[in-house]
Amino acid sequence: MLIIIVMKKYLLSLITLLACVALFTSCEDDIGKRQAVFNATMPADDLSSLRPGSIINGVPAADGFNLNARWRDGDKIQIFVRQDGRVYQVENPAVVSGIGSDGKTCSFELVLPKSVKPDRDYDIIGVTGVEAYIDGEDVIASCELKRVGIDSDDAPFLPMWFTAKKGSNQAKFRHLCAYEILYVNNNSNSSIKFKHAGFNVITPWYKHSDKVVLTNSSRYETVNDSQTDAESNEITIAAGETGTIVSWYIPKFVVTDETTEATINNAKLKAVVNGAAVTTIDPIISHKNIARGNAYYMQVTWDGSHLFYPNDLCPDSNHPHMIDLGLPSGTKWACCNVGANSPVECGGYFAWGETTTKTSFKEYNYKWYNENRNRITKYCGNSDYGTVDDRTELEPEDDAAYVNWGPEWRMPYLGHLYELMRNCTNEWTTVNGMGGFLFKSKINGNAIFIPAAGWIYNGVQGLETDGTYWCRDYYYDKRPDLAFALGFRKMANLTPSYYARHNGASVRPVHVGQE
Repeated sequence: MLIIIVMKKYLLSLITLLACVALFTSCEDDIGKRQAVFNATMPADDLSSLRPGSIINGVPAADGFNLNARWRDGDKIQIFVRQDGRVYQVENPAVVSGIGSDGKTCSFELVLPKSVKPDRDYDIIGVTGVEAYIDGEDVIASCELKRVGIDSDDAPFLPMWFTAKKGSNQAKFRHLCAYEILYVNNNSNSSIKFKHAGFNVITPWYKHSDKVVLTNSSRYETVNDSQTDAESNEITIAAGETGTIVSWYIPKFVVTDETTEATINNAKLKAVVNGAAVTTIDPIISHKNIARGNAYYMQVTWDGSHLFYPNDLCPDSNHPHMIDLGLPSGTKWACCNVGANSPVECGGYFAWGETTTKTSFKEYNYKWYNENRNRITKYCGNSDYGTVDDRTELEPEDDAAYVNWGPEWRMPYLGHLYELMRNCTNEWTTVNGMGGFLFKSKINGNAIFIPAAGWIYNGVQGLETDGTYWCRDYYYDKRPDLAFALGFRKMANLTPSYYARHNGASVRPVHVGQE
């Protein structure tokens, strides 16, 4: 009887042991089915390997630029798996191993979550260098630079991502972010110290030349307007020198194989000169779409008092451009004056109702005065001043904008000036050495710069301090020898007024289409 009891106990123990072995073997087999190993490669470094970047402004000139994307010991990769419309996160980030001598290759392994059926199709998504999280069926890469299970020192400096199908053992990483290459021209007589740059996201800086300092310790910190004393977050460019700042930003892209774009706004660049903080005239409202993996080129000039994005006023050098300020009438203003090759040039000077420039502007050589100099022969509403006609505004053949630029351009009405002033802010500033007013739309943020080109009577008067811009209508019945114009003086209020028609003044056209 005793022997039978002992044998039963032995059998029970044996059965239990065999069951445990079977369970352990089953778990081993299950883990083996859910395990995957990948060979990973970083993207190429040079900008030519990236998709062509949209030029926000400026000219791309990034010869020798290097993104320096390299694997390093301890780099970790967040892994997500998508199957049957659901997304799962792998419990532990994968740690790279077997890094190649050039730092461009490595391998890593993962174990599929238990909810994923390894015998059915699935997609694998990997993100490194930035926080990623699940939102429904999407994997979102956040711009906030917080890590999920990854310390800041355990992630590559450049955010990367990849997608792969079941059975693939190749993970070709791509640049997750977009890159801003900012060329800084310091045209002043003193050095300039930059604090931060970017589009409402955190943007670390990378070293490109000896004139740009790599900021390392604070690369993941938010830099705000009040933060002015962090030496690790400063870049100094000497007087007369040019430096390059490269930064990246991630506007919460959805990690898929589709090209994802986002709009960037409020580009602001802060600087400290002689201990005093300055900023751009106003944050640049670009309304540009950026796509991941693209490079965007910008230029900024420091002239000693202002930071200025010179080409933000027009997209390229093929002037004139129509600048949409979002005005209620739909009117689009020209980017520059008639006769100018850039927004900051004065262009030509014209008497009102004349279409060619000249060096001398006097009563005796004004086209619409008779030989007595005091009798108006055209555009007159008062018989005390000349021959009365029914013309209250310039006809196309007497409009300097129409004749010089074509039928789609005209000199503005007085009403156009009032509309411009009602719907735009205006600020006196200096752009590339030229003083003038910057009109910034309250509606869409676009801008035009009106240089202080002065006027001509007995030589050029008020250059770089004053400006006079003709309208196409005149003072009609009261003083037909006067015509309406936009007049201003440095640091004074802008005001539409009227000036003697025979004086030489500037012309800034509006686009009217075929009238």
